Amino acid sequence: MKKQLSLILFFILSTLLVHSQKVKKLFQTDEVLDFTMTMNMKEVYRDVEERNYHPVVISWNEADGTTHELNSRAKVRGHTRTMKSTCRIPPLFLNFKNSDTKDTPFDKQKKIKLVSHCKNSKSFQEFVEKEYLIYKLYNQVSPYSFNVRPCRITYVDSEKPENSSTHFGFLIESIKDLAKRNDMKEFDGLLRNQEALDKDNMDKLALFQYMIGNLDWSVPERHNIKIMRKEGGSLPVAVPYDFDYSGLVDAPYAVPPEGMGITSVRTRIFRGLCRENGYGSEIQFFKALQPKIVNEVNQADYIEEKSRSDVLDYINGFYKDINNPSTVKEKIDRACRAKHKHQYEY
Repeated sequence: MKKQLSLILFFILSTLLVHSQKVKKLFQTDEVLDFTMTMNMKEVYRDVEERNYHPVVISWNEADGTTHELNSRAKVRGHTRTMKSTCRIPPLFLNFKNSDTKDTPFDKQKKIKLVSHCKNSKSFQEFVEKEYLIYKLYNQVSPYSFNVRPCRITYVDSEKPENSSTHFGFLIESIKDLAKRNDMKEFDGLLRNQEALDKDNMDKLALFQYMIGNLDWSVPERHNIKIMRKEGGSLPVAVPYDFDYSGLVDAPYAVPPEGMGITSVRTRIFRGLCRENGYGSEIQFFKALQPKIVNEVNQADYIEEKSRSDVLDYINGFYKDINNPSTVKEKIDRACRAKHKHQYEY
């Protein structure tokens, strides 16, 4: 018996070791990464049309106090958050040479996304913190989810070094790395609708988007959705990202899609396809997951207590919905997206 238990433990530990080896160094911990980015801010942030890469020096201090520098490049990415009327600080792509990243926190990284604070006010920092939390919540839902790393970033303008400021941000794992650690590849083929995807993955994703109050996504348009597939003909799986338009974040620039008949992103509308047997099994999955979801929020000490309380209130609204059979029938089973014209069409 002891021998059998030892073998079981060996295989569990071996599996965990293999998984940790697939996750690159940057995303193997949730410890806040402190670093400084020095760049010509005007040059980088104003290049929203051509979106060329511009030089950036990333520096950080080791535990022994020594300072290290890494030459990198950055360019603007995204849509809404690149508009001056929306954000002063747009999100960026960071680009590295693999040969330069050895023995650094960015080991084996090439191109990764940085989510920044948009504006300098305290409220905008909280929006970024909440969006980071959503990624962590989806990690609880699906293995097909992006790893993220929290950061404390000091931004230094190379033209005006005295103009520096420090803010919360986070880095997002590349789709290439996410696919690789799941033995998949990114899929670029045509998808007419959600029906073309793995059902279990898609239905949990749709219910998660309902939980966080997010309408800003589309499978066929690849809008805030990446697609991956294993070789050998299995159905693709969807991976969501960019949650700043969700009701849970409730950013001031977030507005519902036209034609939805609502005025606030805090209003939940279910966007999954109609299923013959409804969403009973997925609802049971989320009910069982509630303690982990709540614990993830409670452990988010990077968010102030009042904001964490607001997040829990919003999530509790979701659980109130799915624990009420009549609400499930009205807001999920009957509100699903049938093939006929409905609240939203592809």
